[in-house]
Amino acid sequence: MSTNLNIENTTIQCHPPSDQLFSLVAIYIVQGVYGFLSIAVYCLNIRALYRQRNYHDKTFRLLYTYCAAFSITYFLDHYLIRRFVKLGFFCEEILYLFSEPNYILNPYKKLASYCPLAILVFHTFIAVHRFSIVFRPTKALQLYEMNLLNGIVIIGVSIPLIFMWFMVPTRSYAKLDKESDGGLDIEYKKVFNISSSLFACIAAVIFGMITLICTILMILYLLKSNVRKLRLNEIRMIIFEIFMAIFTFIYAFVQGFLYYSIHMVKDLALKAVIIQFRTFAIDIFILPQAWTLLILSPMIRSYTFKFMSNKSSSLHHPSNIENSHSGKSTISRPTTVV
Repeated sequence: MSTNLNIENTTIQCHPPSDQLFSLVAIYIVQGVYGFLSIAVYCLNIRALYRQRNYHDKTFRLLYTYCAAFSITYFLDHYLIRRFVKLGFFCEEILYLFSEPNYILNPYKKLASYCPLAILVFHTFIAVHRFSIVFRPTKALQLYEMNLLNGIVIIGVSIPLIFMWFMVPTRSYAKLDKESDGGLDIEYKKVFNISSSLFACIAAVIFGMITLICTILMILYLLKSNVRKLRLNEIRMIIFEIFMAIFTFIYAFVQGFLYYSIHMVKDLALKAVIIQFRTFAIDIFILPQAWTLLILSPMIRSYTFKFMSNKSSSLHHPSNIENSHSGKSTISRPTTVV
């Protein structure tokens, strides 16, 4: 069975052209390998962070854990659904079942809108946290010693709803992708005449700029002060934040250009190019925080290598498991995150 749609003398195929399918599948596989490896690294990072008892580490690890949770959710949601349907597999069957607005596809669309906003918010929280620790360490310590972390988390998970509340009552559906040579896309039927791309752009610019400004001000402050007084672990955390700010700003820049192409110049060709690049920008935005923390933190690396070596040795030498239970083999607990 073949499905296509003719719009203004341009035929939109249900399946991508055969000469493009191999490259699309290859890219999909590479993205999957990178994504699932990043998920494993995220999990190991969080497990290592929760071995720490230092209070500043507790603040950072809580914010990082939420960033990781939203990043993993967003990747799985985006990779297993949107990227998969763009390959054209089961195209006719999906169109047959979900071409009309329905609530079954709602979880995907809601998560796809909520998660990147939540990641932006928690990236900003991390940037503000690091900035306050560097700029006013005593006052920042007093603030974070108060039991405000749960309140910060509640605020963090609530802010994204400001930028997507109008999507909550909507229904989603599958349709042929007009911006590419084939495949499907998942869209939603509007209840309110509000542009989701506009609100996503506004959120990306606001939180991207706050993250970037906090990072720049922190760097300028450190350059004016005696940088040599900083401990090595503090320098590593600053480098981590710089990378995080760059990745966040890349995503904000792409979101801004996407809105520009859709609503200002209304250039479909430019929109198609930006959407293609946005797929890679999403991976740049949500996944590198796993690797940068692993690379920059000796404690994380040490824990990860010990964990992997212990798992490997237990597979090859089952008797090691008995030794670990009897207390003959233990893993030391470092006291700092980096």
